[in-house]
Amino acid sequence: MQFASKAVIGVSAVIIIAACGASRKVERDAAPGTGEELSGNWSAVDARETSEALIKDCFSQGWLDGFVKENSRKPQIRVRGIVNKTDEHIDAQVFVKNIEKAMVNSGKVSVLAQEGSELGSVNAEQDYATGGRSEGDNISVGNQKVGDFAVAVRMTSILDQVEGKKKKFYKINFELLNTTTGEKAWIGDPEIQKTVTQKGAKW
Repeated sequence: MQFASKAVIGVSAVIIIAACGASRKVERDAAPGTGEELSGNWSAVDARETSEALIKDCFSQGWLDGFVKENSRKPQIRVRGIVNKTDEHIDAQVFVKNIEKAMVNSGKVSVLAQEGSELGSVNAEQDYATGGRSEGDNISVGNQKVGDFAVAVRMTSILDQVEGKKKKFYKINFELLNTTTGEKAWIGDPEIQKTVTQKGAKW
């Protein structure tokens, strides 16, 4: 019994020493959304590069100059959301915010608040300002802008895999819709394909 107790203590000590000897390394990326990809799934790199490419192409087309010439102002655009038909859980807001950022930074359009929490915050502030509990008249109701165009995005993917190797194909369909006529002013459909190889892996 005493020998068994000593053996248990010895094994425990080895486990503790091994655990203490385990090391973990954390590296902070200099610029989030850049650098190495790990799984081959949709990543921050994909979201950033795709949104920037989409907006660059979209704003170089004739619809923008035509609108400005006809209306003597920048078009107002609202991003309505993203339909995710891929086989992954993708946080749509990351992509939406990348799209909005690229639009705002271009200086060529006005970007309107999204439905949901953003418009809810605006409406709540207007209600507060006009509810008789605050002073000042810097906020008025009834002046919110509506979009001249709405953005609709659809994401799809195809996965092809065998033991140790897989190909991941993404297609992003970006449509700019005229909210008055329902016409499609511009369509973008960038594609991404990745190959992931891992020896000994069984997908």
